[in-house]
Amino acid sequence: MIVVVTLLLSCSNSLQYKQVSEDFSNVESTADKSSIDSILCCLPKYSEICKNIRLNKVKFNADILFDVRTIDLYQSSKETAVAMGMLVADLGYARYFERVQICTDILDATKMAAEKLAVESDVFSEYVPRIEENLNDEQVIFATIDSLLDADVIVPSENEKYGISAMFICGFWLEVTYLGLDSDVDENDSNANSLERHFAVLHQINELLGQLSDTDVIENMKSDFVKLEENGAASPTLKNDVELIRGKFMKFL
Repeated sequence: MIVVVTLLLSCSNSLQYKQVSEDFSNVESTADKSSIDSILCCLPKYSEICKNIRLNKVKFNADILFDVRTIDLYQSSKETAVAMGMLVADLGYARYFERVQICTDILDATKMAAEKLAVESDVFSEYVPRIEENLNDEQVIFATIDSLLDADVIVPSENEKYGISAMFICGFWLEVTYLGLDSDVDENDSNANSLERHFAVLHQINELLGQLSDTDVIENMKSDFVKLEENGAASPTLKNDVELIRGKFMKFL
């Protein structure tokens, strides 16, 4: 079952929910709930997707991570959902390389993004305090992050929540790809197979995007992701193409 940050919108977060509702008001579904749910359920756990980073043997590079200081600059709920997906990918990356402070900084930014999306605070209530209380115990921190990344969730049926899920997944896949392509590595069968499996996930994401439509972010993401799939994992311009798409969602201080 796919790992997604739980998207149960809280009535208590009325201002945030109002913004989310407005931003996703133009999202329409071209399929019934069961069709979209079946696509979401077929997507792998994010921890499985993250293995593409490991198989590509990248080296840690803090300079390429999402700038957590910019999370306050994200006003659009759709862009915030994409950013949140990127942050979770970065969290898995920093956790793999055991960078404690970077992990905690990313987790804080992820919580802020979740609040902007009116996500129930209970999602983080179990994890954040545990990390804050054990800042000197790396194993507790890493075990807690592992639990967060591997938590199973239920994705609700409303279009705005499907839209958030889709944008979150797109941001996550894009960031994993970006991180995995950062280092120049020797071409071998393991790397090639890893990227092919990663593109199999892209195909599933494109199936999901194909069931949703809007007049802005989702339509643009749909076009960009379809082109990526058409060009394929072996495309000589893949790294540049991914950077260009990612750049559309980057904000700077």
